[in-house]
Amino acid sequence: MTGSLLHLGAFLLGLLGFKAAEVLEPHHPPTAPLRLRWVTNLTLGLVNGVLVSLLCASCFLLTALGRLPGAFAPLPRLSSRIWVQIVVAVVLLDLLTYALHRAYHRIPFLWSFHVVHHTDLDLDVSSASRFHTGEVLFSSVAKLGAVTLLGIPPLGLVVFEVVMLACAQFQHANIKVPARLEPVLWRTLVPPAMHRLHHAPSRRDTDSNFGTILTLWDSLLGTFNRRAADDEPSFGIPEMRDPKVLSLGSLAALPFRRPAES
Repeated sequence: MTGSLLHLGAFLLGLLGFKAAEVLEPHHPPTAPLRLRWVTNLTLGLVNGVLVSLLCASCFLLTALGRLPGAFAPLPRLSSRIWVQIVVAVVLLDLLTYALHRAYHRIPFLWSFHVVHHTDLDLDVSSASRFHTGEVLFSSVAKLGAVTLLGIPPLGLVVFEVVMLACAQFQHANIKVPARLEPVLWRTLVPPAMHRLHHAPSRRDTDSNFGTILTLWDSLLGTFNRRAADDEPSFGIPEMRDPKVLSLGSLAALPFRRPAES
């Protein structure tokens, strides 16, 4: 329950904080009507938040039942200090998230779910919530497997989910980052400018910059893209711009109604 409340509090704080920053200092003018996008994005976020809460609750339950960590789980053997385990857990789960993100782009079946995220015609803090529930379910199962195999403490998963949420909201936010801070972020934490390229209509850009927290994985694994962003940014999937296709019901049915191009 504490983890769920922490996640909800972080979500609301980030949503309101970054929205205020978007109003005060936006990076670009709106490229699509806000109301429909926010209703769609936040509804998906509400449903998916329940899944994330269940994931964290499952880990606490496994710990209470003595099933976690396993006898051969490496993380508890690395260090008995909980803060060390949490830091390592965040780094490893961020790497897993990067790998999953690449898989969602490479495997047509997974892309049919992930494409929902890329259909957003603008990019702002609400876009961080725009994920098909099927994708969140797949990711939750993968993370639960990693937590069990590696012996990641439940608190480590909770901290990771909160950090990942904050980073996702930041990198999707329509905000201007101070010029002095931008180069530092490109070398450490994924900045909005880097992630805006990932949401560009060109598939060359879409298939790059997969990182969520650290830029390290894109740099090491050859998916780093630092081309100059367009002066007038555009977002979304070129063949999926019809408002009827972008309604909440249509997006929910999208993976089952038609195959998405990979």
